[in-house]
Amino acid sequence: MKKTAILSLMLFGFLGMVAQDTTFELIDADGNVVPDGTTLTLTEVQTEEDPGTGETWMLMPAGLSVRNATGVQAALRMHVTIDRMDNGTYQICFPVSCQSYDAPGVYQTGADMMAAGETRLLNTEWLPDVEGICDVKLQVEVMTTMGFPPNVQYMHMADGPAVTLHFNNGIPEDKPTGDVNGDGKVDVEDVNSIINIILKIKSTTDYAGNADLNSDGKVDVEDVNVTINKILKL
Repeated sequence: MKKTAILSLMLFGFLGMVAQDTTFELIDADGNVVPDGTTLTLTEVQTEEDPGTGETWMLMPAGLSVRNATGVQAALRMHVTIDRMDNGTYQICFPVSCQSYDAPGVYQTGADMMAAGETRLLNTEWLPDVEGICDVKLQVEVMTTMGFPPNVQYMHMADGPAVTLHFNNGIPEDKPTGDVNGDGKVDVEDVNSIINIILKIKSTTDYAGNADLNSDGKVDVEDVNVTINKILKL
């Protein structure tokens, strides 16, 4: 009985540690709460112009906000994981300053306090140069504070909700047969992807498309031949 009780308490403690913190909520443009772990596909492209120079650029906004769902002041910052960015720049202006990134990687914003019940615009967008895809995961980090302004220190307290932003500027989502790496075309990179699977350098789950192109239940040299034939239009 003692062992069972101890194991139950350990399990309860573990579940408490991994449970998502509900201090903050992600809100869409219509005011709805975005559930934790949601993937949003964003295809709307806007054009902005500098009135001074006449320069124009493309802009794909996420249209999200963050809300403090509690009755007390709370602190946060945002973790940014860019898994794919075919071109252009990804920008986030939250919670107090703007940061821009031009390459995949793991980043984080600065931290700030939000008042009880406050909703703050999560100014984040992809600025593509041409057609392409940008995949970004945003994770709210709930912070605790120590000290008083202007010497406030922010420390991690819990993980809040996360959302994945799938920006798509003109790339067909229906991948052509043979597009193993999921870049929208069939070329030598797909041949290399299949070879990586055969040599066990990577697995099929590392790629967006199907590598078993002849549907015989395995990935082997025959699938390489199918891809090469498709590239050569044989």
